[in-house]
Amino acid sequence: MSTTTSTTTTMTTTTMTTTRPLAARKARTGDHAAVATALAAAFHADPVFRWLTPDDDRRRRILPPFFELAIDVFRRHDHIWCVGDDGGVAGGALWSPAGVAPMDEVDGDRFVDGCVELAGADAGRWEDVIGLLDENHPHHADHDYLWLLGVVPDRQGRGHGSAMLRAVLDRGDRDGVPAYLEATSRENVRLYERHGFRVTGELAVTGGPSLWAMWREPAR
Repeated sequence: MSTTTSTTTTMTTTTMTTTRPLAARKARTGDHAAVATALAAAFHADPVFRWLTPDDDRRRRILPPFFELAIDVFRRHDHIWCVGDDGGVAGGALWSPAGVAPMDEVDGDRFVDGCVELAGADAGRWEDVIGLLDENHPHHADHDYLWLLGVVPDRQGRGHGSAMLRAVLDRGDRDGVPAYLEATSRENVRLYERHGFRVTGELAVTGGPSLWAMWREPAR
């Protein structure tokens, strides 16, 4: 689930070309609020989140606390990454490492309950998409899971997204660990394909937008 394309924000958003190398770093506790703010901006126009909460004003209000909730759930993995080009946080990525469930039962229930509370009248849509992703998550091999990646719209096209991908993918290549994600637009599918991911399936709930399950074998 990420947001970074050439013009908009999967559940990625930013063009990955750059003229100079950038390095992502693990987010510190003091960065978490800024990462949540960056992800909220990145995903505001994302097609999946627009379907989840169609009203622009409501979506703008609920996305920051949604990402705060997601960061709180994922912080136990110590794989929240961020990047910036002038001292500020331009984007963030939430990964869960191979061999570890993205959420345990307690955190999963807390996450769903929090989403339902935030979503209000749109809660049914949120529950449907969460269930869709859970039901289709691969279990045939341990893998790094990119749950979310996003870059704020006015900082896209500077290599931030690539830096947050390479921070984990390069290690996976060294250790022989595959990776998995769900892309929320065809533009993002093409972006991830450039990083070695391949589409394994198209996912959608009734009446909802498509997401593309993507798998990446480690480079040899």
